[in-house]
Amino acid sequence: MRQHLLFDALLVIVFFWLSSWYSTKGPQENKEQHPNFVLRKTTELNLPYYEYGGTLEQSPNDLREYKLIRLPNNLVAVCVHDSNITNAAASLSVNVGSFADPPELLGLAHFVEHMLFKGSEKYPLEPEYMSYILNNSGSCNAFTSQTWTTYLFEVTNTALEGGLDRISRFFIDPLFPPDAIDKELNSMESEFKKNLQSDIWRLQNIHAVLSNANHPYSRFTTGNLMTLRDTSQALNYSLHDQVVDFHKKFYSADVMKLAIVGNYTTDQLVEWAVAKFSDIKSKGDTKPQYSGHPLNSNALGKVIYFETIGKYYILNMEFALPEIKSLYATSPDYYISILLANKGPGSLYFYLKEREWASSVGGYISNPDYDGFNIFTITVIMTPEGYENHKNIVRAVFAYLQMLTDNGPQQWIHEELRTISDLDFKYLEKPSSIATVQDLSINTHNKYVAPEHYLTAYTLVRDYDAKGISNMLKYLNPQNYRISIGAQSHSIVNCTEREKYYNVSYHLDTLPPSLSSEMALNWKKLYDFHLPTRNKFLPENTDVITKESPREKVQLAPTLLRLTNNTELWFKQDDQFLTPHGHICLSIRLPNTITSPLDRVLAQLVDKCISKVFSSEFHAAVIAGITYSVTYSGTRVEIKLAGFSDKLPLVLESILAKLASFKIEKHIFSMSMSVLKQHYQNERHVTPYLQLMHTRDRKLHIVPFWPAQALESVMDNAKIEKAQALIDSMLDQSFSKLLVVGNFNESDALNMIHMTEKVIKPKTMPSYLYSPTRVVDIKPGHYIYRDQLQDKNEPNNAALVTIYCGPANSMKERLVINMLKRILYEPFFDQLRTREQLGYIVSSQSKNYASGKEMLMFLVQSESNPVYLTQRIDRFIRNFRKYILGYSTEDFDALVDTVISAKDERPRAIDKEAELFWNSIYSSNYDFDYIREEITCLQQLNKEDILEAWDNYVNPETATQYTRVDSHLWSAKLSYPTDKELSVYSEGVVSLHRCLESEGFAGINISGLDRFVQGASLESGIEPLLKSLEGLYISKTKPTLNFENVSDMRNTTQNIEKLNANGSKIKTALEMALKADSRLFTRSASKEGTDFARIGMRQTPESKWIIRNIDLFKAALPLHGVSLSVAKPAPKHTD
Repeated sequence: MRQHLLFDALLVIVFFWLSSWYSTKGPQENKEQHPNFVLRKTTELNLPYYEYGGTLEQSPNDLREYKLIRLPNNLVAVCVHDSNITNAAASLSVNVGSFADPPELLGLAHFVEHMLFKGSEKYPLEPEYMSYILNNSGSCNAFTSQTWTTYLFEVTNTALEGGLDRISRFFIDPLFPPDAIDKELNSMESEFKKNLQSDIWRLQNIHAVLSNANHPYSRFTTGNLMTLRDTSQALNYSLHDQVVDFHKKFYSADVMKLAIVGNYTTDQLVEWAVAKFSDIKSKGDTKPQYSGHPLNSNALGKVIYFETIGKYYILNMEFALPEIKSLYATSPDYYISILLANKGPGSLYFYLKEREWASSVGGYISNPDYDGFNIFTITVIMTPEGYENHKNIVRAVFAYLQMLTDNGPQQWIHEELRTISDLDFKYLEKPSSIATVQDLSINTHNKYVAPEHYLTAYTLVRDYDAKGISNMLKYLNPQNYRISIGAQSHSIVNCTEREKYYNVSYHLDTLPPSLSSEMALNWKKLYDFHLPTRNKFLPENTDVITKESPREKVQLAPTLLRLTNNTELWFKQDDQFLTPHGHICLSIRLPNTITSPLDRVLAQLVDKCISKVFSSEFHAAVIAGITYSVTYSGTRVEIKLAGFSDKLPLVLESILAKLASFKIEKHIFSMSMSVLKQHYQNERHVTPYLQLMHTRDRKLHIVPFWPAQALESVMDNAKIEKAQALIDSMLDQSFSKLLVVGNFNESDALNMIHMTEKVIKPKTMPSYLYSPTRVVDIKPGHYIYRDQLQDKNEPNNAALVTIYCGPANSMKERLVINMLKRILYEPFFDQLRTREQLGYIVSSQSKNYASGKEMLMFLVQSESNPVYLTQRIDRFIRNFRKYILGYSTEDFDALVDTVISAKDERPRAIDKEAELFWNSIYSSNYDFDYIREEITCLQQLNKEDILEAWDNYVNPETATQYTRVDSHLWSAKLSYPTDKELSVYSEGVVSLHRCLESEGFAGINISGLDRFVQGASLESGIEPLLKSLEGLYISKTKPTLNFENVSDMRNTTQNIEKLNANGSKIKTALEMALKADSRLFTRSASKEGTDFARIGMRQTPESKWIIRNIDLFKAALPLHGVSLSVAKPAPKHTD
């Protein structure tokens, strides 16, 4: 709860990637401070280790068993036995991050993280670790922050020992193969370029580079080709040697923390921890040492204006703080953050919202793990009016801080926060295995945390420290801060300076005297600020209700209590977790009024207006541990509540009453218009692969669907009167579904449905008024759906290959495609990312729309052109049948077992159970036993089912109804192919031409290249053809070359070198063009397929239809049928 509140949803800019957690000076100091470790020997191998002899503070509702140990090499480990999980997990965190980068090799710590995945002496094959994890239904990750680097994985329980053995070798005998250096540099470069258009990364870096230049905080941390390859070459360094030396110097067992969770005994987990990690060398405390503060006198008192990619306005106020790691027990920053995040009357947010200046406000510590310093940041997401009044916003912030200072710390506020914290602790809902190990491995770094608090240090609100709160408030003053103001363009200044790595335009200035002197002493006269009132939503009764009619077995499904023409009520009393928590889901289905873009805009405006008002109305409920969401789509109102059950009915009634009488105020409507318009404009800046997977995928399949550009174009017609009319009639006719799960009895649930009917007074809604979203039925054939990115600075392209399989409502078809996805995920990733280095984003997955077909999807984001990417995906698909044939029956059966184990795991918390129930109720299939049915179906699958699906749907040489869409998003940095180009020239020629263009061979036109390809042959090998291509390039560029110009000649020479470079995409593209892979690999549409020529569509030489107008294409196709509701059981109660 405490951490959740700190990161309020409004703080989308919070530096979560920086959130390094708590460090240590080394176990030798730990040993002196916390000597209560007793020498033990493991039971099997009789290996020595030290076990913590004290008692770990643990929730009474946490039934897991813990052992805290220290290995002879000083590595500290937490071993967790959990008998009720199917997935085990482990995480090892090294208290060394990018602050350890040499100033001349920025990103080296991150690069070492990448290189550790490239094999060890014991497991020398590069993909061994990842293959093992993925083949055991697992996942793995690693990330480097400023102060630590963490490696973690999750697998089935039976694979835990093997996972531990493999990850331990990262730190004992890594190979760091020299031939992997270039590949991982390219991977790092792709990762860096992926974030070039991300405002989160840009904001982080502009804050860093304009800080104290002598502090490591000021450095670029990601690393790229320039900072690693080019710099090491310029300095005559061996980058391989630098990697090895960094690992030898910093990767010491003394600064490592390990956490393991599994269903094995703690003795067994300890045995593995000691046996597998004791060989890591102890080198003492290797954390880098640094002094000073990032916000020194040169950095403070400044205002930074910077340009954003997205359309929004952001104000950050950064205050210099001393180190706060030792304050974990009192956390004065938490107290202040809670009050800054307050949204009720008298709050800073309420004041700014009333004036239409801000849509969100929050304050937070940048990173609690810093040694010797910290930074407190106040963030305001401004409206355009707020941007014009940013100085008044700054004054209001200081006035609010002065109000907090003048009122002094309030113990009753602390006690309210402590009450919720204690209840959350007492009735802890078990987190996932992977979340548990990640938190433990990072949190145990803080040297000030006593071992007995390792499990709870950052979840409990502990001691009240009025002096500590007052002292921290003193640092939040006008002489101890700097401002940064972000906007897409600035009317105040010209941003003429450029940041080196992300190319951020900015202007640095000195804070004006009016913003750097005392300005809030008379706040009482100018502002209506006051402390929040006492929280009426705090739970008063936390007794656990006993069952009225006890059952011997856990109930696996909810009961239909009541069914009328207007409502249905489902209920399940908690009989498994036995905590005072509840979960309520209410769906109010409405007549479909969404028939035009304006209707959609009005619905979204109403949703935002409701959200803005409710964020203030129910902020106290959030503080009291209740999570809520209220969404309006135009066809449905959905309300979800979760938290302590005592006050959930009150919150539900309050929300419904507010909805039934909702009136839109002008300033709320105006602000919602501004926010929605920014949202539409920011759609164009979404990362390419996300655009393909979400927005453009829905644009292709869903009817009706209007893109952001169409919605923005009608916004001027969206008036407050129309929005209010929509609200006034919103609940006239409706059908409500209510699910009540948790610490309630039947009478509570019945009271809630009666209250719902009383408040909204629904009239029966005829079924013909309900018009669900429909899905296009794409007919057999091969299609190209392409578009150009609107963000002119985005360097990445994206390609998504979607192959349509069996009907989504067939359980067997769905499970077979899911199994196929699992089998091909790792080989696809390994081939296209690891081996071919196409890009950082490489993924394969399955997806379906409820009434449509199962879809198998292959995605790559890269600087390479989309046609080239599609060809490489083609090559993988073409060869993958051999992989399936070689996939052993034993491996398949083992994979099925792991999938079954994951599905068979009981929900670990009541919210997960409620979610399962709600999915079935919301979709009207009411199949609460579908997991058991899926397990039965999985048990009957065999490898032949996978091969049959591949041949029936994915393999174009055998699929009789082959259906596929290649979706391409082109960067504006490449010339966008015309319909004529695609219909006249083979995709091999188009791909080769764009590869040449992206590498600087702009002089070769596509018609000349086509003639070259037509006249070429691979009989003599590729090298003579590359020489011929070199000649073609020179002949085409010779008329424009200045042979006396050194730059011209250097560029020409460099381009020629690119043709012959190892791993050259030009060479690969040329081979593909000559082999005509795609022509052999594509089947034309079946005879009964649609003739799209009548709507102006053309075909490529490979018989692929080019989708020119997506709306015409969809209109030419039928729609899938609507999923029918399954008959419901008879209700328990009747009126």
